[in-house]
Amino acid sequence: MTVSYETMCNSIEKFIKHELHEAKRDKVIVGLSGGLDSSVTACLAVRALSNKCVFSVILPDLPITPNSDIDDAVELASSLHIEHKVININKIKSEFLSFLPRSTYAEGNLAARIRMCILYYYSFIHNGLVLGTSDKSELLLGYYTKFGDGAADLFPLGDVYKTQVRSLAEYLELPLSIRQKKSSPRLWKDQTAEEELGANYDEIDEILKNLESTGQRDTGNKHHSFNISNNRLARIEQTIKRNAHKAQPSKICKIGKNF
Repeated sequence: MTVSYETMCNSIEKFIKHELHEAKRDKVIVGLSGGLDSSVTACLAVRALSNKCVFSVILPDLPITPNSDIDDAVELASSLHIEHKVININKIKSEFLSFLPRSTYAEGNLAARIRMCILYYYSFIHNGLVLGTSDKSELLLGYYTKFGDGAADLFPLGDVYKTQVRSLAEYLELPLSIRQKKSSPRLWKDQTAEEELGANYDEIDEILKNLESTGQRDTGNKHHSFNISNNRLARIEQTIKRNAHKAQPSKICKIGKNF
C-alpha cells in the first residue's frame, strides 16, 4: 500500500501530539544536528504542536562537526521560530577522555551518549519528552549508538525509511543544503553512513523492504529479485546480525530459574 506524504506527515504529527498529551508533558526536545532526520523531526514537531512547544539543542563536537552543520541547524531553528541552545560537547568529551584510554570508535559512542545526557537534562528542565531522530532504516540496521542516539522517548520517524525521509524533506520544503547532505552521525572526522555501511540508502532500503515483505531476517546468499550485489547484500546482513542486540531489552537474571 502506497501512503502519500501528506498522510505520512499527518500520522506522525498526530502521534507526537497524542503522546505528549498522554504523558502530560509540556514540550518535546530535539537534538538538532543540521542533518536530514533531525530537521524533518523538528519540522513535524512544530507542525504537530507549535513553535512554543519545541525546544532544540544543537550539540556539535568541534572540530569534528563541520561548521556548515551548525549553520544549517541554527538557520532551521530560526526559520521554525523554535528556542535553541548551542553547546560544544568537545570540552565535556575531553574531560572524560583525560581519564580514559583512547579509541576512535569508543570516543564516537561517548559523544553520542554525552548528547543523550544533555537532551534528557533539558527534558527534565522543560517537563518534556525527547524525540529520537533515527529513521526506520537506521533502527532496522542497528545503525545507532546504544544508550546514545538510540535512547529517546518517541521515534516519530521510526516507521519511515531513509529514502522516504528525503522525500518528506522535499515535501516539507526544507533547505536544499539539508536535503542533499550526506547522512552521517558525525562521531569522527569525515564519517559518512553510506561509506561505513558499504551501500547507498537506495540499495539499503531495497534490501530492508524485501526483508520486511518476506518476513526474513537472514538474507544469506539466497536468490533475490532485486538488483543488489551479493557482497553488498552480505555486508548489510552482517550489520543487522551484529547490531541485533541493540533492539533487545537488557536481560535480567531471574533467581531460581534454570538456564
